[in-house]
Amino acid sequence: MLIPEWRDDAHILKEAIFLSFFVHARALIDFFERTKGKPDDVFSSHFGFSPVKLILPADERIRFGKDMMHITSKRLRHTPESKPWPIKQTYSAIKPTATAFVDHIVATFATRLPQIEQELWRDLQRTLHATGNRMIVAKE
Repeated sequence: MLIPEWRDDAHILKEAIFLSFFVHARALIDFFERTKGKPDDVFSSHFGFSPVKLILPADERIRFGKDMMHITSKRLRHTPESKPWPIKQTYSAIKPTATAFVDHIVATFATRLPQIEQELWRDLQRTLHATGNRMIVAKE
């Protein structure tokens, strides 16, 4: 839930940051929504956290497949207005569930973890709550 700071005038850097965010967002969406996959896949349900269907419009969900990972003519549907990555909308859809998951981990498992891991989970919990609906943007 941390995204590096970007500059709108640094187009290549901005694209790399946003693509990296979307790759991680795709993994988190599967983590929170799915319960089955390959034998070595891990989902939030493995930690006793009920699967959640994140609120993402269908036109944004397709961006995680065709737009991100394929060379396809389907990208031609975009206009200059629709082409930019929906960073804020996607971040806003994931953050409440990610926050609830961290709360669940702290409440359920923290006392069983080594002290350093407990502190890391609690630091993450504080950061997620302190930032509310805002994106957590890190400066280099």
